[in-house]
Amino acid sequence: MAQFDWYLQQCNITQYVLRNAHVFKGEIATHISDNIRLIVVADNKPNQKIYYDILNAIGLKEDQVLVLTPAQLIMPANEVNTVIWFIDIKLDNSWVNPLIIETVNLDLLATQPKQKRQLWQQLCQYENYFHPEH
Repeated sequence: MAQFDWYLQQCNITQYVLRNAHVFKGEIATHISDNIRLIVVADNKPNQKIYYDILNAIGLKEDQVLVLTPAQLIMPANEVNTVIWFIDIKLDNSWVNPLIIETVNLDLLATQPKQKRQLWQQLCQYENYFHPEH
């Protein structure tokens, strides 16, 4: 027994062994299943009416949307082949992908017709990604 371990034992401190250390090194990426058609990145899971109205308008169910916090989005931008909607998130300049939609927070978006129109134009542009079977 190492001296450090002996000290911990004398202080009644339980020493834990980290089994999956690679998790902290970023080696485990978020898996995107085949049924996911949209990735939403927001600080909190959206629950506003406008969010559900948008999903309904583009014909997506909640199980086809992967909601992540910015900290959970650890995959490189060039490896993402799904439309990513950043809600009230400032993007890092290194995170570049042609399938990105950026909007202000949803409460503000609901009151701004010009921003809603821009969002709708982008959503229409990515329709083939939402429904590839068409």
